Amino acid sequence: MTNDQLPLVTVITPAYNQGIFLRETIESVLSQDYPNIELFVINDGSTDETEAILREYTGRIRWETQKNMGQTPTINKGWQMTNGQIITWLNSDDTFLPGGVRTGVEYLLNHPDTSVVFGETLLTEADGTPLPPPKKDFGFDYNRFVATCTNTVCQPSSFYWRHVIEKVGELDPKFYYFMDWDLWLRAGLYFKIVHIPDLLSTYRLHAESKTVAQAIKAAPELEYMYNKYFSRTDLPEDILKLKNEAMMNMFFMSGGYYAKGGDAKLASKMASLAMQQYPRGILSYSNLHKYLYCKLGTSSAYKKLKSVFVKAPKQSAL
Repeated sequence: MTNDQLPLVTVITPAYNQGIFLRETIESVLSQDYPNIELFVINDGSTDETEAILREYTGRIRWETQKNMGQTPTINKGWQMTNGQIITWLNSDDTFLPGGVRTGVEYLLNHPDTSVVFGETLLTEADGTPLPPPKKDFGFDYNRFVATCTNTVCQPSSFYWRHVIEKVGELDPKFYYFMDWDLWLRAGLYFKIVHIPDLLSTYRLHAESKTVAQAIKAAPELEYMYNKYFSRTDLPEDILKLKNEAMMNMFFMSGGYYAKGGDAKLASKMASLAMQQYPRGILSYSNLHKYLYCKLGTSSAYKKLKSVFVKAPKQSAL
């Protein structure tokens, strides 16, 4: 297949006041060994040096400046204004690793039954220093993804055919934190999602991403996402059977966010709601641990109980 026969890959980069990282992001795309890429950077009303940097790349990338409208609608706008057969987005503080795009595209081309592929992402400090990789359970199982309420899809390392978006719809603009997670929930109903172990991108961790305010704001999005998902009329029977367990885990996850954010009252409420959804879930050490964390938070009583769970065998609680 010649270069002009290869599918065009569209990369959308929403940029807002991250000029300090933007050159590295752009260069990581321009230096890819895949020959058919279009990068469209949308400056979402930045007040830093973002536009000046973009002017340096005029003629090498496509870019424009707009009034601030937020990350999610900006990504949707970018998709609407481009023509790539394979699409993704790369935030303005993240990067592709060498060969990342080619690896993702080749997998899609060689596995026509797969519509979404994602690899691993290297986590880094704000200054780019790599962090130790977490232990991973390689592979992707959609039903487990739904039931555990845990997003294992590395967004910067994901590539998908445009027909996925045409079928399931663009990103939901109501999301600020979990727009990608919501997309995978919808996409997995109709398309095969595959995980490969290759490192394809870097994801920069910022101190501000761990703030109390953000933890508090993230929690309601989880409840909205799962209520929306389970209100669908096209869910297969095997997914519907997972609803109670999935909702339990969603409430535990929300409770964890509230606990991190210092709202003990809402964290405790989420723990109670979790057990109402799936009472027998308390028989699991893991779930009992989550329940106590949401109920007791960082109290001395919880810290004592936590040491018991660390030492206990990971079997049923009773």
